[in-house]
Amino acid sequence: MEKMTRALTIAGFDGSAGAGLVADVMTMAHFGVYGEAVCTALTEQNENEFVAPGWVIWDRIEAQLETLFKSYTFKFVKIGMVEKAKILQKIVDFVRAKSPDAFIVWDPVASASAGFHFLRAVEQDDFVPIMKRLDLVTPNQDEFAMLGFGLSASRGEIELGKDFALLLKGGHGRGKESVDTLWTKEGQFKFSSPRVPGTGKHGTGCRLSSAILANVALGKSLPDACRIAKDYMDKFLLTGEGRLGGLL
Repeated sequence: MEKMTRALTIAGFDGSAGAGLVADVMTMAHFGVYGEAVCTALTEQNENEFVAPGWVIWDRIEAQLETLFKSYTFKFVKIGMVEKAKILQKIVDFVRAKSPDAFIVWDPVASASAGFHFLRAVEQDDFVPIMKRLDLVTPNQDEFAMLGFGLSASRGEIELGKDFALLLKGGHGRGKESVDTLWTKEGQFKFSSPRVPGTGKHGTGCRLSSAILANVALGKSLPDACRIAKDYMDKFLLTGEGRLGGLL
């Protein structure tokens, strides 16, 4: 029997399955990776409305992690929606203690697509030392600004691509092309595709970061994983009805 490739998502639960850990697991499965999950928030939302985050306390997050890590040492981990820097720090501490060489992706969720805001800009200094312990961070343009990447780089606090890889997503930009920019130790890479107008799909950031993680777990280089994930998202944006995508 072929050995199963596994990955772990630590994220919020979205009952519509458009975003969060359900979307993460579905995306990983698309690429043949078995996704397991830890819940950080029991949200009240659908694809059009976000009511409340329903944060899970750290003790319950830790208990979920402890139980899963009893069976497997996860080498590929995605972190999504977290309440604050302190919770992210605790999650990273736990994963690094159990699996020091794990490839960890953080998709910083600053706000829901329905408009609800989570992370606060005043916390940006708290995130810098945490991000230096990650392998990849995948902000959109608003999150890039909110977390102060440009300011931190100008101060010399971080060096994009050297302290950790960073993928700046271009889906929320303007123009005919959607361009994602990746900084790694090997240099800068750009991934461009025609912008798909008018779709407004729910949970695209969750799916993109999960697709990247799945392909890294399958042995792809990070630039190749980002390229494959972007191609997957281009197809995903054309599926389904309304703000929920379909199955690929």
